[in-house]
Amino acid sequence: MAFVLLPVSLLLAALLLVPEVFGDFMAYQIGLYLIYGIAAQGIGFLWGKTGVLPLGQALFFGLAAYATAITLRGDSGLIIDLTLAVAVLAAIAVFAFVLAALIFRGRNESGPYFSLITLALVMIAEQIAGTATTLTGGFNGMSGYASLGNLDPFGGFYYVIVAATVAVSLLLLVLNRLPVNLIARAVADNEPRLQLLGFPTHVIKGAAFAFSALIAALAGGLFASHQGIVTPTSMGFGLSAEMVILTAVGGRFHVLGPLIGAVVVGWASAELRDSFPYWELLMAVAFILVVLKAPGGIAELLESGYRRVRPARPGKRSEPVTAPATKAVDAAGPLRFDDVRLKIGVVCILNGVSFETPPTGIVSIIGPNGAGKTSTLNTITGNRRTTGGRIALGSRRIDSRPPYRALRSGIGRKMQVPSVFFSMSVSQNLSIAMMANRARLVDLFRPSTFAWRSRSLSALLKNPSVPLQEELVQPVEHLPQGHRQFLEYAMTIAAEPRVLLLDEPCAGLSLEETALMTRLVRAFQAETGGLVIVIEHDMSIVEAISDKVLVMHLGQVLAFDTFDKVRVNPEVQAVYAGGTK
Repeated sequence: MAFVLLPVSLLLAALLLVPEVFGDFMAYQIGLYLIYGIAAQGIGFLWGKTGVLPLGQALFFGLAAYATAITLRGDSGLIIDLTLAVAVLAAIAVFAFVLAALIFRGRNESGPYFSLITLALVMIAEQIAGTATTLTGGFNGMSGYASLGNLDPFGGFYYVIVAATVAVSLLLLVLNRLPVNLIARAVADNEPRLQLLGFPTHVIKGAAFAFSALIAALAGGLFASHQGIVTPTSMGFGLSAEMVILTAVGGRFHVLGPLIGAVVVGWASAELRDSFPYWELLMAVAFILVVLKAPGGIAELLESGYRRVRPARPGKRSEPVTAPATKAVDAAGPLRFDDVRLKIGVVCILNGVSFETPPTGIVSIIGPNGAGKTSTLNTITGNRRTTGGRIALGSRRIDSRPPYRALRSGIGRKMQVPSVFFSMSVSQNLSIAMMANRARLVDLFRPSTFAWRSRSLSALLKNPSVPLQEELVQPVEHLPQGHRQFLEYAMTIAAEPRVLLLDEPCAGLSLEETALMTRLVRAFQAETGGLVIVIEHDMSIVEAISDKVLVMHLGQVLAFDTFDKVRVNPEVQAVYAGGTK
């Protein structure tokens, strides 16, 4: 708790001293910088965690500012003003969520499109605000209204801004200590893996954008009361760009970074804008240097200096608790392909694939490179939409659904190249996997969720041969390739899927590690009684674990039978010769 209360207490003390030490006018100026800093904190939350950069955050800032000015003109009383302000904030948050969710739905790489769309919206809004004279006052803006609660902008209203600054900072610091923070960070780190763990990333990005818009709107409402005038520039591209600069210079990865950036840049602007003619050029150069040389901004530099004096200590490891049951539907039944086709442009990848697996057991898929093995798994999980045919698991059709719905159907997948969250520790990777298909919304805001362990994962970590238990606090980027393979396997089985898809799980492993991985796969299948489908080139592994073998060639099924029968099949011998380690 000290990680949260200490910085907030220091921030509060410093801000309360400003009017006492520097006077009311300096407090008025600092109040304006803090308002911009609050809006920039919203950008920092979205950009720093999910990797999504909003270029039109002034849209929500300006909408709230105009709405506040209109409300305060009515002289309807403090209670009604606050009620209307809450309604405006809620409406802005809903609009932002719907906008982002629609943009990101069905697309992993929509970041640039999203940024450009928000840029276009803020430019349109500024144009409308400048021409809709009867609604916004046009170019001259809206003025002539009292501040919220009739507080003096040069006096009592400063403390309202301080309260809002501390409240937003406290909320963001608390969120940094909760599971929801891991989920938000995972979007930027490895969105495809997060989807395969059952998280609808378009909803996550939509919620993060809505939260950042809510913070920007809160700042906009404060701005209207503080300045006593709202003009089209309050929702223009210029202000949006300035907010991004404040966030980058201060530090988008730190809660207090945007506040630091706003105060530093604001003070420098006030001192240099009139005396230094190239102020804008200086700011542009500073922004470029920060992005290239210090992406963590001023806050990261300050933290690095602090950590040299007082290194971070690893926190206490919580005692594991039994995780809730998964929310997967019953996935019993065979996996069936009926004339499945996959075509991308003019290239036909799968050309009428048909087979039916047993309801349980281990099925190996073999074939030359380019035969369509990985593409077959892609169609099962929804990473590729089929262009023909039908895929069913038991009585349920599963083809052409988004990847985040695969785990809900009981399908877990390990990728060909280890797909993990590289910027996080081993323990954090496992925590995200444990939340997969289990966590309710409320669980994402409970610290106890970090301690969840399923039976399968606990058994795996207790195995002395598995090199993960002693590496829980290690950053994943420092792990050797083989250990990453075991980590991704552990993440995949943590959700206890009934259908386990493994794409070359032994690639890059030593002989001893290969034998261990083989034993783990067999043990998992025996424990769950489910279906395991493995893509493998090592014939010794295929022979050791397979109940049946599916041979593919040129996007079609060449043979599907036991290993012994497939090995003597003359058609298979003509096109494929597997190897061993």
